[in-house]
Amino acid sequence: MHVVVNQRVISTRVKFASAAHLGALGVFAVGLFISWSNPEPTLEQMGMAYGAIIIGLILYNVGQIFLRRYGPRFRHDVVLAKALKSLDKRYTLIAFARTKLPDYILVGPAGIQVVVARLHDGTISCRGDHWSRTAGSWFKRVMAMFGGTPFGDPTQDVAKGIAKVRAHLTEAGIVEAKQPPIDGLIVFTNPAVKLRIDGSMYPVVTLKSIRTSVRGGKGPRERTLDERGAERVVQALTE
Repeated sequence: MHVVVNQRVISTRVKFASAAHLGALGVFAVGLFISWSNPEPTLEQMGMAYGAIIIGLILYNVGQIFLRRYGPRFRHDVVLAKALKSLDKRYTLIAFARTKLPDYILVGPAGIQVVVARLHDGTISCRGDHWSRTAGSWFKRVMAMFGGTPFGDPTQDVAKGIAKVRAHLTEAGIVEAKQPPIDGLIVFTNPAVKLRIDGSMYPVVTLKSIRTSVRGGKGPRERTLDERGAERVVQALTE
């Protein structure tokens, strides 16, 4: 299997996150200086101090958003590539192709799969595409309230990702009638996760079963992309 990772996007976004965090520290320092240097602050000084705190929190949260997506602790391309490494050269895993495309796209003989990955643990349930999560211990639930990675709606993320891929391929000159099938796959990469799936529009798997799902379960998936067609799709998504 081929793996294509856009390191330029990752590097740029991580640098931006670091800059936002440094900016937050600087603004917090200004707020603390104003507070400590004025034992009896005026209303204007109090407003400046609180304003600095608010701006610092905004900058910190912006940095966290980018780190949770592009930071080495939160990215999934390495574990996905390892779980799928036995796939042959007809498959290509694309990570962070473009900022307006899904983070992970798998191109293979059966078409394109938008891969939505989650790092969460605990018990995760899905009934008719309605998701819920129990974060495990009380400590983890409390920590999730303060800066934890948002769980969101994996089903909606897949649907939006498919629409983005279709639109991008159309812009790249591959009209929708000639586009390969585009499906979705939801994968949970945390080994401590417990899944309870009762009705999902898209397959929901763990790393242990992702390879079987990609290959089509018990039977092979219908081949719709030859080698040249797959190369054209990968090129359209990455260039």
